[in-house]
Amino acid sequence: MGKSYGALALIKALTVAYIITGIALFILAFLMYKMGLSTSAVDFGVTFVYIFATAVGGLIVGKSMKQKKFLWGLFLGAIYVMIIFLVSFMLTKGVVSIQGDGLSTLLLCLCGGMLGGMIS
Repeated sequence: MGKSYGALALIKALTVAYIITGIALFILAFLMYKMGLSTSAVDFGVTFVYIFATAVGGLIVGKSMKQKKFLWGLFLGAIYVMIIFLVSFMLTKGVVSIQGDGLSTLLLCLCGGMLGGMIS
């Protein structure tokens, strides 16, 4: 298993994680529109989506890699959240604060990915 295999497994897992994220956030937005969900319910839903998506991604990359699965999951979570911060930075045309919500998002994505890697 060379570096290219690890990179391909990581890209595959990230793709699945972002597909899950897109579908789940679309469903959450639809529910918010139809049911008038509160902001606290939406915040919980987004947090759950992040954790679930990174856990599934960590599970996929962990199954592909036979050693140090939790580290691969942790790495997936780090890349996942870095891409989210990068896209957010580009869309807002400003600095993305990694305080408060940003820090908790970072930690939750790292833990989600690592959990998925551990249970793979």
